[in-house]
Amino acid sequence: MKPCLSCGNMLAEDATFCYVCNTEQKEGFEQFEIKPKQSDVFLKVLCILTILSMGFNLITSLMNLITSPRLSHNIDLGYPLMPVFIASAIISVSKLTGAIFMLQKKLKGLYIYTVAAGLSIIITIYTTISIFQNFDIIFTLISVGTGLFFGLLFVVLYWLPVNRKLLS
Repeated sequence: MKPCLSCGNMLAEDATFCYVCNTEQKEGFEQFEIKPKQSDVFLKVLCILTILSMGFNLITSLMNLITSPRLSHNIDLGYPLMPVFIASAIISVSKLTGAIFMLQKKLKGLYIYTVAAGLSIIITIYTTISIFQNFDIIFTLISVGTGLFFGLLFVVLYWLPVNRKLLS
């Protein structure tokens, strides 16, 4: 005697259908699907790169906050420095928090990181518009373009289905 695969009713060993629920009875292991485990290496690498870069950004923002009062008051970038340094530090902490949550496979980390990356792009554009007036345009475009490229690249890579499926 063997149990029905669907309802558990006891059937003869050679039964091909359950007489109670009419479910086909498959023999052996054909009824089991082997699903390969998804690798999370790509997500871990992205998170570790984010943690390292945001740690560096946080240190840079804090150093800027410490040294900004000593900057010459002759430098006029067209915007106040202190709020930008504070916003950069907050954004770095937010991205760092999002990456740590994503390492723990939490979906809210993806949302935190995405919002922080969006704010980072807005601040980059804001500061770029102000800087164009005072610095070499080519240097500014290369610097800002690189920052925007990698910022958007990481958001896209985090939202890829292979990574998105790992987060819950």
